[in-house]
Amino acid sequence: MLLVLVLLGVTFVTLSDRTGTSGIFTKARSYARQVVNPLQDAAHSLLQPVGNFIYGALNYQRVEDQYQSLRRQVLNDQAADAVAQFEQDEADSVIAEQHLSYLAGIPSLAAEVVGTGSANFEQTIEVNRGSDNGVVAGQPVVCSGGLVGSVSAVSPRMATITLLDDPSFTVGVREISTPVVGAAVGEGAGNSLQVIDINVGEKIKKGDWLVTSGLDLFPAGLPVGRVISVTSPGGALEQEIAMEPLADLGNLEFVRVLLWSPE
Repeated sequence: MLLVLVLLGVTFVTLSDRTGTSGIFTKARSYARQVVNPLQDAAHSLLQPVGNFIYGALNYQRVEDQYQSLRRQVLNDQAADAVAQFEQDEADSVIAEQHLSYLAGIPSLAAEVVGTGSANFEQTIEVNRGSDNGVVAGQPVVCSGGLVGSVSAVSPRMATITLLDDPSFTVGVREISTPVVGAAVGEGAGNSLQVIDINVGEKIKKGDWLVTSGLDLFPAGLPVGRVISVTSPGGALEQEIAMEPLADLGNLEFVRVLLWSPE
């Protein structure tokens, strides 16, 4: 049977080649193509989605692995960009801290903020420098904006900084261009500081800049804040003055501890 089929196939091919394009075999092949091609196209359109589904099912794990690999690559690229930006911001912050003009002649130590106070009524931060680095309680702390607060507690490798706006914090201040002196007192997070001990009649106005007076435990001339309101209540001996800190106390990342004491 196989031999007969092979001989018939060879015979038909030979006859088809010899009859050229006008023979009976050519016409039969043409008619057959006209009948079969539309059926073939319809079958292909019908079965292609089924084939794609079967292909996807059989290759699901490989496709999933490729997807996860591409996803990890994208995430790694994004993470690398974020780390690079963070390192650049960190460098810019440290450089800015190094060029504080008002720190001339005062030794200082750069520190990174690593935490905030746990008590709601206390405004404190934690930094990664401590007694092993020469930090002691009472030392002033500044940032590129100005005075931040002072060291209130120290361990060998950590220190707690009480911020300007803490209700327990007080610092002597003066108007930058006049001898008017007073004291700035914290009023809690998000609130302006109250400036006290400035008598009615003293020349101070909204927009004036206040610096440390040097009459307490802080060196003189550290920028502290800007006056945002001044009122003189009838019959009062002192003016009611509100001051906005120059330092952004809610977004501290790096600070400098001044290795300074009144002695």
